[in-house]
Amino acid sequence: MMKFPEAIRAGAFALLIVGTVGLLANEYVFHWGRTATLWFAASNAVGLVAMGLAHLGKRK
Repeated sequence: MMKFPEAIRAGAFALLIVGTVGLLANEYVFHWGRTATLWFAASNAVGLVAMGLAHLGKRK
């Protein structure tokens, strides 16, 4: 079973991967529009914040 900080870090990686792949797919393949771009960018932002919080929690 995963510990809580490891689960946060894994979730952050997942959000970053989904956000990045989604933005690239939206830009070069699918052209879904502004709403999809905003959702994928928000996914990246939330993933970065979670990654930062997990990193700060690990340092202390």
